[in-house]
Amino acid sequence: MFTIVESLGYTLFGNVSVFLLKMLKCDVALTFTNLLGVIDLNKTMQRTMLAVSLAAIMAVAACSNGNENTKSDAENKKATNTTSNATSNTETVSSEPLNVTMTLMAGSKTPDSWAEHTLEEELSKAMNRKVDVQPIFLPDWSELNTKINLMMSAKDTRPNILWTGDTKEFSKWVEAGIAQDLTPSLQKYGKDILDYYTQDTMFYHWDKSGKIFRVPGDVPEASYMTTILRKDWLDNLGLQEPKTLDEYVNVLRAFTKDDPDKNGKNDTYGLSGDNYYRSLAPFFYAYGIDVENFMKQDDGSIKFGALMPQVKTVLELLQGLYKEGVLDPRMTTSANNDDGKVNDIFASGKVGSFYRWVDYFNPGNSTTISFKKLNPTGQYISIDPIQGPDGFSSDMPDAQIGWCYLIVTDTIDTDSAVQVLDTMAKPEVFKQLAFGKEGEHYTMNKGEFVPTIQPEEGSKLGLGNFGWIMQRKDAANIKNTPEVTEMFTKKIETSQPMRDKIVVFKAIDRPEWDKYSADIKKVRDELFWGIITGKTPVSAFDDFEKQYLKLGGKQIDEEAVSLFNTQQEERTAYDAWYEANIVPYK
Repeated sequence: MFTIVESLGYTLFGNVSVFLLKMLKCDVALTFTNLLGVIDLNKTMQRTMLAVSLAAIMAVAACSNGNENTKSDAENKKATNTTSNATSNTETVSSEPLNVTMTLMAGSKTPDSWAEHTLEEELSKAMNRKVDVQPIFLPDWSELNTKINLMMSAKDTRPNILWTGDTKEFSKWVEAGIAQDLTPSLQKYGKDILDYYTQDTMFYHWDKSGKIFRVPGDVPEASYMTTILRKDWLDNLGLQEPKTLDEYVNVLRAFTKDDPDKNGKNDTYGLSGDNYYRSLAPFFYAYGIDVENFMKQDDGSIKFGALMPQVKTVLELLQGLYKEGVLDPRMTTSANNDDGKVNDIFASGKVGSFYRWVDYFNPGNSTTISFKKLNPTGQYISIDPIQGPDGFSSDMPDAQIGWCYLIVTDTIDTDSAVQVLDTMAKPEVFKQLAFGKEGEHYTMNKGEFVPTIQPEEGSKLGLGNFGWIMQRKDAANIKNTPEVTEMFTKKIETSQPMRDKIVVFKAIDRPEWDKYSADIKKVRDELFWGIITGKTPVSAFDDFEKQYLKLGGKQIDEEAVSLFNTQQEERTAYDAWYEANIVPYK
């Protein structure tokens, strides 16, 4: 059992977006990337004029920006074969100054910040050469892909290190030679990266050619959600922590009907959450099903989880609980997809249970702070996953695939780029970039992270600007209390049963899924939430598989089976490759 610590803290990161870049360093020539990062790249006239101007400037520039490839693949391979396991990260490709451009999406996007200068100092020390970091702050999410694709369209506008989300353009970049193979450089300079990411995680970023063209920038914890209950309500009603689904349902009913907060009003709900199926995980997962993914069957086949017969049983149970008022009606509407709204519901203290974030148990979590202000004696706890009728139980696993990626483009030598990334992956460097300097920006009080600055000051310092670039989720993330770190570790085990069942597809390109899935998910959601709210009879589920096939499910199934079988073969080849090419360098 874990109890939320009743103390307050500050959140270091703000949401202020600033889009400025350093235009010129005293020791380097002005580059295309410097200027194109701060002008509107959509304006053809500006780009043309800029190109003419830069041609003149660069013709007389006396110093190199250090961003061209200096080694061929053959030379890199030769260097790798002659490098021992004891190779030090202080070895350098060149003693010339290095200017490295990288796209950034996280944090306050503060230019010329303390964090940026700190990173430059750490890189210069680690690489034995002067390093100038030149951030390119990306626009908001609505314009992100347009900006990235435009930057990547020409060599003189490409960043050296690209942060990007899951994009269909990746395979085109590989085919065009824009994304470079990092394997030889990781062997020489990437020990911290190779040590941090697991063999499973690296598989999903490995190319069947035996190369690594991208590394994950941020991989979530193996499991980051948990079943949360009001411990003070359990005590008020004389109830024990539920272990089985029947016990859990009885507790939810009591939280709804038996005045658990003792205020004499009928104003509480048993369960709430957002309008995603993850909020209903204690029910679906108790039956070993996930309606969002393909699932392995006992006979070795795979099937879309929403079609499995146990789904009908769960929907019928949920329909009954909704009718009784146990389920918060707000979670059944798409308007409740906003995290902020659900956080407000959590903080209000009128709901007994959620399937929600482990991070809520950090005392500095803003939602936890709000909850304690409104409910000084309130207490939430995390419990083990709920057991179904046959004893199965599991927390929700993460796929261990990076939700964002780092690509080293053809504008820099890979050895230099990997040295930069590996330095950023070091725990001591990561902590500075994320949290600042101990004793100046925060203190550690009995293992608990205590900020000594306000969030606004953290934003000005640029703390978090380099988030999602080699983002660590282990003990280096000192924001987590030891209790929360232990909880995350335990979740690796409690989420394994469903990790063994869910099919995670390695392939980025799934044309049949892309073509038909939107319509299928629309029908699924209307049907499932219709059943839950009582607007649709439970028997309507019986026709769902026919609808699925009619809407393109047959093509999706055939594609899924083919990808799954191919992936199984790739995994065998990958494991042998990993043993030979990665293990000796960890």
